Amino acid sequence: MNLHEQCLLRYLQNPDELAYATEILKLNNFILEKQFLVKNFVAKSSHINYTENVK
Repeated sequence: MNLHEQCLLRYLQNPDELAYATEILKLNNFILEKQFLVKNFVAKSSHINYTENVK
């Protein structure tokens, strides 16, 4: 069961905790977004050959 399913199940069991479940999902999405950015943009942009033109 993934985090989204766990939050949905928690909401169905305790509808009063919707705000809490929503905040957990927001935090999880933020973390996933940051991991995606680091993996796909920062890591790829650091492939620079610093020794090219060194005499």
